[in-house]
Amino acid sequence: MKKPILMIMTGLLAYTVLPALPLTSAAVQAEEEQSKPRVRRTQTMRPVIFKKLDAVRALADEKKYAEALDDLASVEKIRRNSYEQAMTQNMYAYVYFNQEDYAGAIKAYEEVVSIDNIPESLEQTTLYSLAKLHLIQENYQQALAALNKWFAVVDKPGAEAYILRAQMQFQLDQYQQALPDVKKAIAMTKEQGNQPKENWLLLERAVYYQNKDFKSLARNLQDLSTLYPKAQYWVQLAAVYSELNKPLKELSTLETAYDQGLLNKESQLMSLAYAQMGQEIPYKAALVIEKGMKDDVIKRSARNLSTLGDAWMLAKEYDKAIVAMTEAAKESQKGDDYFKLAQIHTERQEWKLALQNVDKAIKSGDLKAPSSAYILKGNILFNLDDLPYARDSFVAAEKYPEAEKTAKQWLSYIEAEQKRRDYMASVE
Repeated sequence: MKKPILMIMTGLLAYTVLPALPLTSAAVQAEEEQSKPRVRRTQTMRPVIFKKLDAVRALADEKKYAEALDDLASVEKIRRNSYEQAMTQNMYAYVYFNQEDYAGAIKAYEEVVSIDNIPESLEQTTLYSLAKLHLIQENYQQALAALNKWFAVVDKPGAEAYILRAQMQFQLDQYQQALPDVKKAIAMTKEQGNQPKENWLLLERAVYYQNKDFKSLARNLQDLSTLYPKAQYWVQLAAVYSELNKPLKELSTLETAYDQGLLNKESQLMSLAYAQMGQEIPYKAALVIEKGMKDDVIKRSARNLSTLGDAWMLAKEYDKAIVAMTEAAKESQKGDDYFKLAQIHTERQEWKLALQNVDKAIKSGDLKAPSSAYILKGNILFNLDDLPYARDSFVAAEKYPEAEKTAKQWLSYIEAEQKRRDYMASVE
């Protein structure tokens, strides 16, 4: 079975590979006349055989396959030289291929190359067609073997052939072997002043990914996003920069794509917002999320609203943060969202609202860090001048190892403050 190809990266690699149609005798003769002088001395095709094979070709073109095969069977009864035998098998391949009987076409082509002293041009064409047919059948090892034989008998392989071999090697997990071929094809194309095909660059991308060569993968994705600007390539490039620990490049890549209007999915826009928040640009992150929600691209889910509230809170836009986080908490009913809302009210010194929400957070029982909620509640109660209950909250926080030090500091401070107050009361 053909292996799925992937990604950072999405989806990936699609090829349409069609074998070259078997040559008719006329086409072979024309090709031979244009080629350089051959070392081999081959026999010629007699007019009677040519006419019969040409008639078979016509029947195949009319989709009269049964008649075509019957006529070919009658040709085989005639005494023929090696060249005529090869061209008979070549015509069998033509008929089978037109019927999409690829196994039959492969068998006929193998008969062609097994015949001694056939023209080099016919051998080359047949080997290349064999390679493509095996590839269609997902016979990758046989496809590669046929193509390697083709490489051995041609003087100047073209870029398409290198790509074809790289694809076969990739399917056989021969990633190191595939890389030189795909690079060779792309370099040849660039040297000719042409643009590499998108699926060639996709194959290169897949090879770099399998080789874990993220530096080269970044360069490849730069080419893809420049030559074939699509959101997926910009997002994948940003992901590679993240893998390479280059957050500024990750952010600039996503912002460039955003400015070009290429980011049109929720995941893409949220990735941009997270990158902006990571670089301490929360205000821009909040604007991205709000616009995405307004455009119905980003859902007003509890998670997204919570992230929006985080962004507004970090940007110190507390009014907007409260609106977003209140909606998030109402939607999710989760303790962490109530805790964030309590934090925002604490920043605004709205102690009673802060206390209401931190109590909801603790009561939920699903807090990721309950110790932080007890610390926050103790802080709120202290500011509400309720020292006994503040003390109870810090005692609860003290039970958690990660909060023990902070809780003890608060408890010492409250004890000292209580003593001070008792002293002041006695003096009065």
